[in-house]
Amino acid sequence: MADDPSSGFADGVPPPRLSNGYFYLRNRMGMLVETHSWRDYATRVRVTRNAIVSVMSRVARDGAAWITAAAEADRRAASLAGNVVALAYKATDASRTIPFRGYEYTRTPSSISGGLMTRYDEARPQVWRVPLRDDVRPNVTVTMPKAGYVVPAAYAAAVAEKLALHGIAFRNVSVSLLRAPVEAFRATRVTFSTTSVEGHNTVKLEGRWAPEPREIVAGSLFVPSAQAKSRLVAALLEPQAPDSLAQWGLFNTAFEKKEYMEEYVAEEVARQMLAADPALAAEFKRKVESDAEFAKDKAQRLEFFYRRHSSWDERYDLYPVMRVDTEPR
Repeated sequence: MADDPSSGFADGVPPPRLSNGYFYLRNRMGMLVETHSWRDYATRVRVTRNAIVSVMSRVARDGAAWITAAAEADRRAASLAGNVVALAYKATDASRTIPFRGYEYTRTPSSISGGLMTRYDEARPQVWRVPLRDDVRPNVTVTMPKAGYVVPAAYAAAVAEKLALHGIAFRNVSVSLLRAPVEAFRATRVTFSTTSVEGHNTVKLEGRWAPEPREIVAGSLFVPSAQAKSRLVAALLEPQAPDSLAQWGLFNTAFEKKEYMEEYVAEEVARQMLAADPALAAEFKRKVESDAEFAKDKAQRLEFFYRRHSSWDERYDLYPVMRVDTEPR
């Protein structure tokens, strides 16, 4: 619990929207210096000054070695194509008890919030013995494509602007391919944010990549995996990455229905399809008998037939960006 000191601490890896979570994707060190907003101005200035002096002294001492290490990290990152890359991390439930310098405190019922209120007594320093969960492991991973990512021409201008801001290498595709062998991501669950986040309607996507022939149009963007910023490429273009362009809403229209089948039409179409296709009738019967939620949901039952009808938009819930194992021309 965030407000209960006895609950201890959980370590983690910050997402890339935060500065100390961004730079490691560029194979560089990042750090966060927090000066609490409720502290007085003089304290915050002193802490910030001391942090800067401390870091600069280490730069003077170890800077040359850091430059060498950064160059080596760039070389390793440029060879991640076809390898597993972590997109997000989470601490496991494993914990160990540590001593932590805090203050004596009380937790009493609050007439304001209705919950427990924590009060610290800064005149009474105290050493707490609390759990630390610091076994941090990847909880979202992806295998980088062997060649890279293809951004369709319709989104090329918007995505190119974002890639250029980060110094990511990309180029335009010059030759169209009608049925290119790609991997496509189809969402099986789409959850839009109910409130705006920094002016964006964010979206969480669940689904999977699978081989699928798709058209690649001239003017699309090709973003190679083989570059020093490969981890940043994955963070931006993998739809399940926590701060990807997809999750920040750049491709939301791909997950919105543009057309629908009226219920009275779907009822009639379903009967025609059942009469014409015994295999479909058997599949529907099995679905009703084995899935209680489906059986009682009118909309799901009708969509079962709509999704199998020729009027269904096969691009609905299809993430526009594709992965390729062969570089397009």
